[in-house]
Amino acid sequence: MRRFGLILFISLIIVSAAAAAASAAFSFYIGGQKVELATSLVVNGNILIPASVLQDYMAAEVETDLDPGKLTIIFPTHTIEMQTGSREVQVNGEEQIMDVAPQVKDGEIMIPLRFVVDLLGLRLSFDARQAILYITLSDELADWVAARAEGDTSSVQLPDFLDPEASQTLGNPVLKEIVFMGGPRSRVFIDIDGFAAYESFLLTNPDRMVIDLTGVEWDGPFPTQDVNDTIVRQIRSDRFDQRTIRIVFDLNRATDYEIHRWPNGGLEIEFNYQIGQIGYYRDEDQNPRIWFEANEQPMFSVQLLPSPMRLVMDFHSTTLIDGAKELQVGDPPLRTVRISQNTPSVTRMVLDLDGPMVPIEVEEINGRYEIILFEGTEEEYRAKLEQEAPKPVEPEILIPSDLEIDDSLPLAHRIIVVDAGHGGSDPGTIGYVLGVFEKDVVLPISLELGRLLEEQGAVVVYTRTDDRYVSYFDRVAVANMVNAEIFISVHANSYEGTAAKGIETLYNPLYLENFRLAQAVQSELVQSLNAVNRGVRPRTDLHVLNNVKMPAVLVEVGFLSHPEEEEMLIDPEYQKMIAEGLLNGV
Repeated sequence: MRRFGLILFISLIIVSAAAAAASAAFSFYIGGQKVELATSLVVNGNILIPASVLQDYMAAEVETDLDPGKLTIIFPTHTIEMQTGSREVQVNGEEQIMDVAPQVKDGEIMIPLRFVVDLLGLRLSFDARQAILYITLSDELADWVAARAEGDTSSVQLPDFLDPEASQTLGNPVLKEIVFMGGPRSRVFIDIDGFAAYESFLLTNPDRMVIDLTGVEWDGPFPTQDVNDTIVRQIRSDRFDQRTIRIVFDLNRATDYEIHRWPNGGLEIEFNYQIGQIGYYRDEDQNPRIWFEANEQPMFSVQLLPSPMRLVMDFHSTTLIDGAKELQVGDPPLRTVRISQNTPSVTRMVLDLDGPMVPIEVEEINGRYEIILFEGTEEEYRAKLEQEAPKPVEPEILIPSDLEIDDSLPLAHRIIVVDAGHGGSDPGTIGYVLGVFEKDVVLPISLELGRLLEEQGAVVVYTRTDDRYVSYFDRVAVANMVNAEIFISVHANSYEGTAAKGIETLYNPLYLENFRLAQAVQSELVQSLNAVNRGVRPRTDLHVLNNVKMPAVLVEVGFLSHPEEEEMLIDPEYQKMIAEGLLNGV
């Protein structure tokens, strides 16, 4: 049985930049300048801004003609031609496809912000606490903006990828490989050595998902991959027309998906979690439980709604396999349980109630997930916990008061929590070839990292220093009790098959500080190890990252499923290199 921890009723609601934009309750900065945004628009989760913003804050030349709805945007490296109502766009004469089409609002042509940011290789980030949207300009583009403001661009040196003459000789990006990584979401990596425009869609009879890559070279077609996974049956690829490569995923059943761009090129596809049968019962302690079948626990958000009273649980990135259904329960205060596909990516479960109930914990038992319910409100449950809770451990016990630290050291007196993942009865992932336990790899790395941090003057608090089990709750409690400034959780990765390898860093996207820490750690670690850069990945479903009160990252230092990386990860010298890379990131 796996326990997934307390569900904080309200804190599961995800704040996004698009939601803030939709309510016009956000601030917008480009290159450190606050943008006076008269109007904005959100279409299918995409933020659209006036094209004039690019002229005013990014030194672009913008030519508009509202009557036919034509728009031309000229940067030093790119000429972009758009048409309102059309997702097709010309970039330096080459056709690409945008997620949404430009629109006219209040006499302005509104353009998709994400497309321009990705095209120019810039970084877009959102600080949810302050509702601030940032675009960070590259040094070269910032110099160009400054030079345009002064009226002299002759001294601006553009790198090759921004040099118009050099860019003409760089050629199209190359499709190198299609890698099935597996896992509960049947992840697939399309290895492309640069930015590629794409369009994706679902087809039926038979069920399949299609990705069309535009302006991409390859040496294909690749051989058909017979995957025979829970979701994906096989993967096929071929040239659709002169400019388009088509990749087809034959599916066992229709399901939605998400596509993520990797920082150095390439696309990663994640198909939905699959939800099957549901049921209800009371356990031996008379706790009401809702159970559901799934190939992995999905993230879900919760709302308790009045008039009529009902508990709504939205399971994100999920597909309901067997269609909508309703259970007649008749166990007060629960009357019925209804489940259906609310949107292509959200399965909604509704509990019709005669009195309040809230979910408090999730357990995995015999291959299914069980949500334990409390008969009462969240406030009543918190009061019950406080009444039953033992006296908390004082933080002073965890940090010696007589530590002597050289104040001149760079990390003097900074409190940092180092969290070695798993431990004791929880081995974590297991290596495919040597059978190495994740818990045995990450502990020496964590101890070495702590030693290096202490040499730099930091006060290091470990969640474990030996092979013992530590719950998610205790890891979070330790970090919060000592008022740590940084939380670093060390883990090793795994996927079905042996192809996936490299480093990735996970962070909670609700706070900008998490993103900055993740970027720094990922960059230094990849550089120290000369490893494959899998980038930083936002995650909102990890208990430790969701509940610590300081900047936090979870670092996947390599793949135990990859034979070479498994062998490297048990090498003490390589473990020291990992620790040094993590130190440099901090």
